Amino acid sequence: MPNFARLLALSLFLPLFWSLPSRAQIIGYSTMTADNVSYNAATGLLIASGQVVVIYNQTRMEAESISYNRTTGTIEAIGPLRITDPSGAVFTASMATLSADLSAGIIQEARLLLSNRFQIAAAEIRRSSDRFNILYRTVGSTCTVSASAPVPIWQIRSERIIHDTEAKRLYFEDARLEVLGVPVAFIPNLRLPDPSVQRATGLLYPQIISSEIYGYGLKIPYFLTFGDNADATFTPFATTSGAFLFEAEYRRRFHNGAINIHGGFAVRGSANDSGDSFLKSDVTFTLANNFEAFLDLSLTSDDAFMRRYGYDDADRLVSQIGLRRFEPNKFLEVSAIFFQSLRDDEVDAEVPFALPSISYRRTWEEALTGGRMGINASTLGLIRASGRDVARLSASVDWRKDWSAPLGIRATTFAKTQGDIYRVWDDMSFGDELLYRLTPSIGADFSLPLSKSAKSGALLVLSPIAQFIYTPELAFNDTVPNEDSLQVEFDETNLFGLSRFPGEDQIETGFRANVGLSYRRYDPSGWTVGVDVGQIFRANTNTQFSTGSGLSGKNSDILAAISFELPPKYRLISRLLVAPNIGIRRAETEIALDLDRLDLEATFVFLAADVVADSPVDRSEANIAIGYRISESWSTSASLRRDLLGNENIYGEIGLVYANECVEVAVSLSRRFTTSNNVPPDTNFDVSVKLAGFGGGTQLRERAGTCMKMQ
Repeated sequence: MPNFARLLALSLFLPLFWSLPSRAQIIGYSTMTADNVSYNAATGLLIASGQVVVIYNQTRMEAESISYNRTTGTIEAIGPLRITDPSGAVFTASMATLSADLSAGIIQEARLLLSNRFQIAAAEIRRSSDRFNILYRTVGSTCTVSASAPVPIWQIRSERIIHDTEAKRLYFEDARLEVLGVPVAFIPNLRLPDPSVQRATGLLYPQIISSEIYGYGLKIPYFLTFGDNADATFTPFATTSGAFLFEAEYRRRFHNGAINIHGGFAVRGSANDSGDSFLKSDVTFTLANNFEAFLDLSLTSDDAFMRRYGYDDADRLVSQIGLRRFEPNKFLEVSAIFFQSLRDDEVDAEVPFALPSISYRRTWEEALTGGRMGINASTLGLIRASGRDVARLSASVDWRKDWSAPLGIRATTFAKTQGDIYRVWDDMSFGDELLYRLTPSIGADFSLPLSKSAKSGALLVLSPIAQFIYTPELAFNDTVPNEDSLQVEFDETNLFGLSRFPGEDQIETGFRANVGLSYRRYDPSGWTVGVDVGQIFRANTNTQFSTGSGLSGKNSDILAAISFELPPKYRLISRLLVAPNIGIRRAETEIALDLDRLDLEATFVFLAADVVADSPVDRSEANIAIGYRISESWSTSASLRRDLLGNENIYGEIGLVYANECVEVAVSLSRRFTTSNNVPPDTNFDVSVKLAGFGGGTQLRERAGTCMKMQ
């Protein structure tokens, strides 16, 4: 019989005479291919050689030669051999004695590769019941081992490892951790998840930090899983100053929402902060009829606690609870908002609590003119422990319609009328009566987009825009308190806005023309340059805005923006607010570079003094962040925030990272140069080490691995 026919017949009829001792083996189905096969019916001995491949269910073995003894039901395999089991584990060895279904036996001078990442060399591996692999005299690592680097950066030596393929756990006995061949830790018993596990209960990588405030600190997080949808992290935080803190974070996902709670408290403190704590939470749930419930909580027992221990640098904390509903043409939100000030110059009793805060918006197509109608309704209550309390009820209706005029002119006409009712308590500037205000507005804008194709293939687009708005200042309107419109910014985003005030308490009035010109050049090589210029012209002098805002007077300051972009490598955006006869009132420049090895982001800001905005002096800052990839494994970064006018640094940080396929070592040094919230300037030093291979979240760099040899 020809050789091919013999192999084909053997593959078809092998299950008929393959002796399997267990029911699982009887159910299974085996196939085999080889260059040469012989079978002795009298002795029950089958011998195959030359590129032998045996497949039983999802287990595959490749060997140079095998002999199968029907009487004992065992396979003797001579290597080099390779076994791949259903879990994805790969065994390589010189010889093995295995059961017929390949699930049990002894593998000599073996190596085990898990998830193509963690490799273990062992003198012997015993497979048991298709679940347990027991490895003796082992050394394991995820580091690449080669002739030029025979000693891995780290490795774990152990007398015995039990690999539970069902529970996906590795149990080490008498283990020691070696770094560059030097023992650094001895652990009698160690349990780790195998690399295929994405989330597993156990210790996470420790973090070593230092601070001028609390000395050296050590964090050792412990991670707990609660099924597929919930987990928690508990982190003791010990310092050499005597302070001891405890952090906890709980996360859970539901089919209709999520919970994330993070908090910490000081068991002992180094700055009279024993018992101090903070709590943050982010909770969202989707309910019936497109409703969403939400809770954003941020609280602390002490103004300086979070900044002192590096949890948060915010100077105000905002907490909000409420209900919102999104629909294609409707929006509703009902909420309560709590503010906690951490600033030295603010009194908590004078910071308002917003209850209730209700906002409703609905739009629809209006059939009479073909325009679009909209209505808004809102309420706001501001309650203080000490000082003015305010209640506001507002409602408005608006209409907008787009037109196509001759000569390519695009026009939009719009109108809006807003009514407000106020009630004020505990403020002698306002009486006990209700305050009323009615504010109608009408306007139109016109644009003429022009485009041209240059000989170079570039597309040039020029768009002049003129917008005319009239909002009368009605004599019967009462003066109302201003709570939400104190901070005013003038930029290209609100040049064509109905009102430049950010809130509802103040509405821009008078007749004004918002004029702008936009130019874009789209080059065929991919880069784009743009220029935007705009200014506001008024019929009468406006006294609603402060001088420093750039919006006061008969005409506003000149607004200009210049941009250059070549995605994804280059981006430059510069914005200017120029006051005639005075000079630059505000300047902002953003630069971003994303090159092969260099990443750069820089921001420069200049703000002229504005007493109304609580900025009595000019301010100018620069913020620069640089990242440089020195090589495949080494990278460095640096950032600096500096007060240019005060000629002093605000914050700086430098970092160095080494990362390859098996380890990541990150070192950073940061310095806060300013005093804030009763926290003095502070220098922090941070060291973290991550070893890849245990848990899905620890894979660092992709690099082809070499199975390690016994050391």
